[in-house]
Amino acid sequence: MYESLLMPLYTADAMRQIDLTAIQGVGIPGSHLMERAGAAVAVEILERYEPEEAVVFCGKGNNGGDGFVVARELFNAGVEVTVVTLAPHEEYKGEARLNLEILQRLGIEPRVGFTSSGEAEPGIVTVTEMADVVVDAIFGTGFTGAAKGPAAAAIELINDAAAEVVSVDIASGVGADAGAVHGPAVAADLTIALHAAKVGHFVTPGGAFSGEVVVVPIGIPALCERESDVWLLTATGLQPLVVEKGALDHKRSVGTVLVVGGAAGMTGAAHMAAMAALRAGAGLVHCTAPEGVEQVKPYAEVITVRVPGVAGAYTMASRAAVAAEVAAFGAVALGPGMGRADETQLLVRELIEADTPLLLDADGLYALGGRPELLAGRAAPTVLTPHEGELGRLLERPAVEIAAHRLDNARAAAQRADATVVLKGEATIVADPSGVVYIVPTGNPGLATPGTGDVLSGAIVAQLAKGLGATDAACLGAYLHGLAADLAADRETGTEGLVAGDLLRYLPPAIERLKSGDEDDEEDEEVHYHG
Repeated sequence: MYESLLMPLYTADAMRQIDLTAIQGVGIPGSHLMERAGAAVAVEILERYEPEEAVVFCGKGNNGGDGFVVARELFNAGVEVTVVTLAPHEEYKGEARLNLEILQRLGIEPRVGFTSSGEAEPGIVTVTEMADVVVDAIFGTGFTGAAKGPAAAAIELINDAAAEVVSVDIASGVGADAGAVHGPAVAADLTIALHAAKVGHFVTPGGAFSGEVVVVPIGIPALCERESDVWLLTATGLQPLVVEKGALDHKRSVGTVLVVGGAAGMTGAAHMAAMAALRAGAGLVHCTAPEGVEQVKPYAEVITVRVPGVAGAYTMASRAAVAAEVAAFGAVALGPGMGRADETQLLVRELIEADTPLLLDADGLYALGGRPELLAGRAAPTVLTPHEGELGRLLERPAVEIAAHRLDNARAAAQRADATVVLKGEATIVADPSGVVYIVPTGNPGLATPGTGDVLSGAIVAQLAKGLGATDAACLGAYLHGLAADLAADRETGTEGLVAGDLLRYLPPAIERLKSGDEDDEEDEEVHYHG
């Protein structure tokens, strides 16, 4: 992976170390960093929204101090500003207290907006309703747990406002380390990240609260940076992974794919994955089907291979024929629509022992039960593509727990299976067994429809067949899959009417977009660097 071309995402601790290095190691005063941060946020707000009235909610920590600077800069630009504190002024310390006092000397008296029990003062509700922009500077990246008392009341008030909501550094109530949300959280329209993007900006559930993410510099030198083990995928970083077809290539030289699936009643899943592999650049694709399955061939380009079976189901009688096909192909997608009969599961557990690059999805994952370690001995590249329910079964944890801690659970599964795990969903996660994680910024809610996961499997297995390693193939395939959905939604379907077949049409344009390095890719990634 070309990590030098990707965007590092930091945890709270990593960002804390970066700040300390800048302040203690380099000697940059913390007040200077706060000044730069608040000024950068104010510039972004002024350029985007040109507000006449703004309300700034300031917590007791450094994030609140940033908010005081934002308020001052907006005031100096002619904006009518109301500053709301969440605690009595004497409880503010350090740089936050310094910038509160500067506001007071300018004639701006911050208002204590909440009682100790968390009830909002009536006047605060009124000014919030009248504002053009509401600034959330309640909690910063060090926040953990659940917002309570005045903070919870402020978050509720902010979310009820009709104004544009801007969060300073991270939406309050969201954990920076992994996007955890344990209580109320600000639903920001725009998050202005200070110095660098954080993991919680993108990993759900917290990532769903970020809105658009803009990264602004605050004067921290490059030598203060830290290594990251979480990265946001970018078009620039993925472009070198695209294996293009050359003038002398033929259908077998550009990647051969076998899809094992499509038992009775579920042939669509296998054929969708197979066609997606072709659309993603594979040269030759076969799709097996057990005896007893009605001969339906929705895509003329996909070759269907009959194997022994019973009443349209895969059994151990299928083993020899399927194993021979597996050995003849460059990569295999095992599981789409394969069925869950006991003998089918046994067959899957035998087939994973083959020395062929493998993608395991759907019923293939089901056959592992709670034993991802069954894959740990494979020498060939291996990719798993579960949704939250399937990952929960693999790890023997409730799906709700997977959803609440997506990054940690994807990482745990990758390490137990010694394989790359693609956890599908909003901000798809690609976890490498080394512990490094990649976040996919493409895709939209239109993917919440049957068959889109099968297209994802095809897009990834095509890259395995082209010779990419497991994690590179997973990152490239998942990015292209999401980009195809974005292009389809933008150009044709919107998100409400998107279906899996639309992705098949838009995978080729997605590949061409990535190859061309089109500048519009920045919009697809929904994160920008300013300054």
